[in-house]
This record gives sequence, C-alpha cells and structure tokens, in this order.
Amino acid sequence: MANWYSAKLLFRSTVDGATMAEPLCEESVRILRAETEEAAVARAAEIGRSAEHEYVNERGEVVGWWFAEVLEVQDLCMNELQDGAEVFSRLFRGATGGGRPEA
Repeated sequence: MANWYSAKLLFRSTVDGATMAEPLCEESVRILRAETEEAAVARAAEIGRSAEHEYVNERGEVVGWWFAEVLEVQDLCMNELQDGAEVFSRLFRGATGGGRPEA
C-alpha cells in the first residue's frame, strides 16, 4: 500500500524571460502518495513541473515561476492522513528557525 510523503519543492522566478542574479525563489511543501521514496521523488518532480506558470504583473512584465528541483522528500510513516498530522519537520541547531528560545 502506498504511503504518504511530504516533498519540499524549489521554484525560481523569471521576469520577461530573464533570470535575475538573485532570483526570487519559493520553497513549497506538498503531500503525495507513493509506493517508494524513489517513486515519491519522481511524483514530486511531476507536481513541480505541473505547477509552473506565468502571469503579467502590474507593470506589464511577464513573471514566470519555474520548477527547479525536489529539495527533500520525507516518508510521513502513515497510510492515512489525520487532522493535525505532521507533514514536514526539520532538525537544526541554534536560533535560526525562530520560535521559542532554548530554556
């Protein structure tokens, strides 16, 4: 049976087809079902490519959001999602993540 996975995807923007030296980027966490981690990575890439889009901003420029890569995939270790289920977590040291300071 397929498990639920979370996938962190990276998108980069362009304006009028040009990539800036420091483009605006977005990290997006999606949930998906897959039989294996490898299948989850492939499905996450599919989801990323299907989310690519362009629009015209208020200045008349064409802004594009393009899928760059799958940054991370995590097995959620559950067959069914439940209210309040954790879909992504990150362990780190220091105060770079905000939130409560260490006691």
